[in-house]
Amino acid sequence: MSLDLGSYKYVSRVYNENMRIKKYHLPQQLADGEQTVIDDGLIKMTMNIEGGRVISVTIQTTNPRSTEYMQTFEGFEFGFNAVSTWIQNYEESTSRHGHSEGIVKGMLASYDTNSDNVLTVTLSRVSGEPEE
Repeated sequence: MSLDLGSYKYVSRVYNENMRIKKYHLPQQLADGEQTVIDDGLIKMTMNIEGGRVISVTIQTTNPRSTEYMQTFEGFEFGFNAVSTWIQNYEESTSRHGHSEGIVKGMLASYDTNSDNVLTVTLSRVSGEPEE
């Protein structure tokens, strides 16, 4: 069993299908390694890819309440059909400026909000298999 979110082809497809903001779409291909795919001052997204498989996705935002952040996270949440309790973890982290995490369909969303209100959330798989 591999603990990844799926092939880059699968992850980028389901994300892009659920991301309405075109400038935040993922490229068709991405090389192995830690890749920064978005970095515009509001959203920074990095992906860790090994053997064409997405091991983790990290999204950092300076405005956790922005439409851009919400859309970026929801691109994965809806793309992975993992709409569930992560909103509670988001609210807990952003309101208390601390750590919260939750697991949905074997995927861990780990939230950290610092005192400057910068939110960092990392998605990774802790059990099960991708639905691709």
